[in-house]
Amino acid sequence: MRRWALPILGLFLALYVAYPYVTLWRLDQAILKPDIRTLDTLIDWEILRRQLKADVKLALIDKAQTDIGKGGFAGIFGGALTALLVPTLVDSAVDEMVTPEKLVHNEKVDDLRRQGKSLARFVTYAFFTSPTAFRVDLKDPDDKDAPTITTLLELTHGRWRIVALKLPPPETWLKGSGSGNTGPIPPPSS
Repeated sequence: MRRWALPILGLFLALYVAYPYVTLWRLDQAILKPDIRTLDTLIDWEILRRQLKADVKLALIDKAQTDIGKGGFAGIFGGALTALLVPTLVDSAVDEMVTPEKLVHNEKVDDLRRQGKSLARFVTYAFFTSPTAFRVDLKDPDDKDAPTITTLLELTHGRWRIVALKLPPPETWLKGSGSGNTGPIPPPSS
């Protein structure tokens, strides 16, 4: 009995380590096919939308507060207007844009699908951050100035699902890629 315990434990550990990578492969296949039913099992859309709404609102309001600090009527007026309008606009935009349909039918995905290319080429880092959390950094390999987006997967109820996206600083998505990119969240040190 003891003789089998170590090989079984080793097999279990190997399967556990491989599981999030298999999930990423399934995600790649579901996006490129497109297979919305599979995407719904791999992405927790409700949690993801809630997290993105909070992060984008905070980032835009922080940026507005910085502009207010620069003084002048435009900075004060813009900051007040941002604080007033951002919550409603962000909620609407995220609800409309963060859907499986929008993911599989965006221009970049359509181009990759036509070219028969995998989304794996966007992955710059993929590893565990804890026993139930897995981090994936994504960056457009065709654009050296592209910002990095960090995706977080969580193991819940025996399956890995995307639960968060960490966006780069607002300057990179308000003005386009390039300026102000502080890069991804640094990988955990070994």
